[in-house]
Amino acid sequence: MQSSIPKSQQERVIAICSDGQFRTLERIQLEIKRRFNKYDTTPAISARLRENATLFKYGFEKEKRRILNKNTGKYCYYYTLRKITNAISIQ
Repeated sequence: MQSSIPKSQQERVIAICSDGQFRTLERIQLEIKRRFNKYDTTPAISARLRENATLFKYGFEKEKRRILNKNTGKYCYYYTLRKITNAISIQ
């Protein structure tokens, strides 16, 4: 992303998630609202995070963590985007 103002929902998700912090979908949603005054739903944010080819095009890959809530027995998922580095060069 070259622009400081994201032009699409995908660019907003990347702008929020590419800072290295792990966030839930709800936290990503709140941060998008706070920074860009846009209301992106959590299902839409989740869909953008599943678009691996598009993320790769922008130079990112998704990382996901899950943490078990011992009280409910359910997992909570946290997401971030990591910049892709060219570690292997094929000649």
